[in-house]
Amino acid sequence: MHGYRAAVIAAGGQGRVHAAGYLADDRVSLVAVADVNRDVAAALAGEFGIEGVFTDYRELLQTVRPDIVSICTPPAFHLDAVTAAVEAGVRAIHCEKPIALTYADALQLQAVADAAGVQLTVNLQRRFEPVHRFAREQLAAGTIGDLVSIEGYCPNLLDWGSHILDLILFYRGDAAVEWVIGQIDVTTNRYVYGAFVETSSITQLAWPDGVRATVSTGREPATPILNLENNLGLILQGTRGRIVVRGSEALVHRFGANDIRFASPYDTDPATWDHGIDPAIFACTAAAVADVVDGLETGREPELSGRHGLAGAELIFATYESSRSRRRVTLPLDRHDNALLSGLEQGMWSPVGELRSTY
Repeated sequence: MHGYRAAVIAAGGQGRVHAAGYLADDRVSLVAVADVNRDVAAALAGEFGIEGVFTDYRELLQTVRPDIVSICTPPAFHLDAVTAAVEAGVRAIHCEKPIALTYADALQLQAVADAAGVQLTVNLQRRFEPVHRFAREQLAAGTIGDLVSIEGYCPNLLDWGSHILDLILFYRGDAAVEWVIGQIDVTTNRYVYGAFVETSSITQLAWPDGVRATVSTGREPATPILNLENNLGLILQGTRGRIVVRGSEALVHRFGANDIRFASPYDTDPATWDHGIDPAIFACTAAAVADVVDGLETGREPELSGRHGLAGAELIFATYESSRSRRRVTLPLDRHDNALLSGLEQGMWSPVGELRSTY
């Protein structure tokens, strides 16, 4: 029991969820937390009984020498934190999404881990959500016939889009996308967790078998509601029906047959949540932590393998590149910067205002 020592870097909302996930696994001891704000780190440590409190994650890594580390910093710091963790001898790194702010950094992040034989996972934990497991099972069972297309809606590509694109790949069995074409609108100064993001966008993905996926992004007030409630959801269209996934609910429409409904089993009343954590998010993150530990124990590739995070990141940066270069982008992506940020520096976009979002 408690065979692995874990640490969390950054003690904000996601750090809290990761900490709860480690405490739920009997194979892990959560021994340290780091945050640039010592009071935040100390508060989390006190709440969860964590002994080590640091303001410098490098000091944590060199002092504690954990087996597993969760990196929950803003994405701009992921590569440096992953590199430091590898150099400190960490065996497994569980990194929050979005994986990086440029495709070059995303590739380098994976390469650093691979070169050292370190297990890298990205917390695209929605692959463990019951509603998405249900939808994928219905798709695989042929309930809606052959898949024709997928539609996705979310506030932005970099943050929420990491989940939506990853879920699309999840539904497709992680089949490689052949090409991407996209367009982005950059009319407002919109930031998510310190990262500049598009005002709205549209992305089309294509696979060799003819299936297409389209993802639309945007959020009020700059962009009117696009389609689904809260601008968030997925629609899988088949030859004999469709599956609509909205939040924690799914509805299967079958042509000529009764609908099938699925609802999340988790409590939605915040007053009942342990440590203020949504139980659905906690359950998925706990499953992600178990996946990390299982990978270490068995040597199998984790379900949240870093290659999935890298595949989704490629689609995001390919969308930005398609808009910049006005072309369909055949994968693998041939430009490794972030065309949204590069275009901003080059004067391609002229955003105005001070609209900022934390989600």
